[in-house]
Amino acid sequence: MAKIDKIKETLNSLRVGLSIISALLITLGGTLGSLYKKDEIDILFWVSTILFFGFLIVGFVTIHKIRIKTDELEDL
Repeated sequence: MAKIDKIKETLNSLRVGLSIISALLITLGGTLGSLYKKDEIDILFWVSTILFFGFLIVGFVTIHKIRIKTDELEDL
């Protein structure tokens, strides 16, 4: 497999991962909003909050990796 094809495949995988992370963030955001509106600040709320910020960080790391791979692609 050529190096350019490998980089393209990695980019596609990262983009799919970013889509999944985005869907999880939307779901967790809705859950947090719903729990807050019902005034149910319990363990589920705090676990969802921690997961939300965890996935947010993972999303930013994924975006950074996409940028690096795109720069590698431009260099070829």
